[in-house]
Amino acid sequence: MKRTKRILALLLAALLCFCCSSAVFAADGNGTPEPSAAIFGLEHTGGAIANVLGQALKLITLTDESRIKKAEPRKAAGQESDMALFTEKPEQTLFAETWRAVELSFESKKAYADPFGDVTLDLLLYGDGRLYTVPGFWDGSNTWRVRFVCPAAGTWQCKTVCSDETNAALHGRTAQVECAAYTGDLDIFKHGFVTTRYGEKYLTYEDGKPFYYLGDTHWGLMNEPADVVSVISAKRAGQGFTVYQSEPLDCAMNNAVTENVDDRSLEDFRVLDEKFAVISEAGLTHANSQFFWPLSGMSRLIDNHGGWTEPKLTGYLGTKKVQMPDLSDEAKAYLEKLSRYWVARYSAYPVIWTLGQEVDNDPYQNETSKWNAINNPYKYVAEYLNKYDPYDHPVTAHQESTGDTVAYGNGLGTGEVRMIYYLNGAPSAFRKVAAHTMYAAQWHPKNDKRDDYVSAKDFWYNGQGKPVINYEGRYCYLWTKNFGARCQGWASFLSGMSGASWGAHPTWLFNSSADMYGDTDDSVDLVRVEEKKEITWETALDMPSSYQLGYMRSFMEGLEWYNLIPRFNNWAYFVPSSNVYSYCASNKKNTEMVVYFYSFTDETVAERVNTRNNGGILTGTVGSLVPFGKYTYKWFDPISGKYSAEGTFRASALGTWYAGMRPNDTDYVLLIQKA
Repeated sequence: MKRTKRILALLLAALLCFCCSSAVFAADGNGTPEPSAAIFGLEHTGGAIANVLGQALKLITLTDESRIKKAEPRKAAGQESDMALFTEKPEQTLFAETWRAVELSFESKKAYADPFGDVTLDLLLYGDGRLYTVPGFWDGSNTWRVRFVCPAAGTWQCKTVCSDETNAALHGRTAQVECAAYTGDLDIFKHGFVTTRYGEKYLTYEDGKPFYYLGDTHWGLMNEPADVVSVISAKRAGQGFTVYQSEPLDCAMNNAVTENVDDRSLEDFRVLDEKFAVISEAGLTHANSQFFWPLSGMSRLIDNHGGWTEPKLTGYLGTKKVQMPDLSDEAKAYLEKLSRYWVARYSAYPVIWTLGQEVDNDPYQNETSKWNAINNPYKYVAEYLNKYDPYDHPVTAHQESTGDTVAYGNGLGTGEVRMIYYLNGAPSAFRKVAAHTMYAAQWHPKNDKRDDYVSAKDFWYNGQGKPVINYEGRYCYLWTKNFGARCQGWASFLSGMSGASWGAHPTWLFNSSADMYGDTDDSVDLVRVEEKKEITWETALDMPSSYQLGYMRSFMEGLEWYNLIPRFNNWAYFVPSSNVYSYCASNKKNTEMVVYFYSFTDETVAERVNTRNNGGILTGTVGSLVPFGKYTYKWFDPISGKYSAEGTFRASALGTWYAGMRPNDTDYVLLIQKA
């Protein structure tokens, strides 16, 4: 009954607003000239009516956050334990800092025909009341190594366990680590590795501090010389990036590891060791895809190790229910060994395990393919990585474009009944994979019209409470230019994603051909092959949008960005004026709101304007404010990274405020806070 009365009251208020519009609006207070009093009057009236109707609609349809499933918190890494396993005197003492990689090396006196397949080595690491089991790895000849970190200051005890207990050079070896707290300036070592274990919709450091994911893309890491990786990492860290996204493509390892890990692949692994260390030393988290190109590499591995079983897995491809074969036991066993090896070499660095290039839902496969979403072998990789990872790094799978795969989509095969926001999208292949802890979307938000938000809504409401990263957007000077690259960053964060990526030609795929895709067009900018040819990896370091996404991070970290709720096209919170395009988010109590306006007619922003009339200078009407409440507003320029105007206002009797005009006719950001 109370809810019904409130709806009726809101509808009545809307009618009164329509009849007496001049009485319900507070002055906008920004002192900027109006293009037309008639236009402002219409915008005031229409916006307030829409706000109030939006509030009524919100009550009727329950378009709030109550339907979002919160992810289950995960246990801290390691197991609660005591010193019972460590009675021997340590053979050596090492010194370390928290979260910095430490390495122990051992030389076996025995030779093995297949060191990778025949022998396993683990390190039991005890300290701070917790026991970690860290896998070791064979590194050629008779050498085995263990890389690990100490998550807390204090004394840590170490003891090796070898599957060949008769090998005294590998089994039962002991050491002690005196670990001091990290005293440097890098957040990744001050606060600990990135994790999803707190069950939030955003990533955090191990100590719970929110982690702002801003990634730079490098799919051709193996072709980037180590000194180039060092230069790029340092540059991006200085610009505000926090993540280096990579794949080990185009290397001998891709073919070799599909058969076995042997001397052919070790050289590439050692090259990767150096690059992982360089990225880490720059303070960046490394989101890396495993092993090889997913189609040819994974298919070759499976064929080399027992192939497939008879069809026994059932699921949906599109709307069709089909059966697909499962991996043979031999293929599963080898894939598990390879996953363990990857963890052993790289879990001591700040990483996010990205399972493979566009492997979720599947790499654009169909019923006639050997594998697809139903029998996707990367589901096993996710579980194996999580099984052996002592530090519980996040696990995700790079998705196909949102035109093919989202979080829930049409829901076919999930066994769940949820609201469908995007009927044309297929559900993630990893919804039921416990080890999968975040979504790596490939979303291209609109930059030339109002967005329909269907993909973003699916991730927000149907993403199982997991963090969602816009892992691959349009690359600057490959598919878009600086406006598009800047716009998609703001769109991602204000549409419920807790991270965004950036990439540029030619560093997205190191020294890739300028004419790989010919001339490309993102609807506002044409990127010509001739322009691409002029860009080198050095000049790509200083593209304006690479700095501008750093400005975005500085702006966001001045707020509690992790508490922002995307308002999509909910008129209860914001109604854009005619021809105005925007992305809007605010916190639960609506005491802090951010609106990014991306409509413009200033030809310096891009080659083609994306709106008409006053759409590049107008704003819209804010709603769901405290009636007569006092608020502050600030205008932030995402191009320069500076605030340009600010002031105060009081909301109307209906809790609305018309924001007036932007400072200029480019994309701009409005910040509103309760005074």
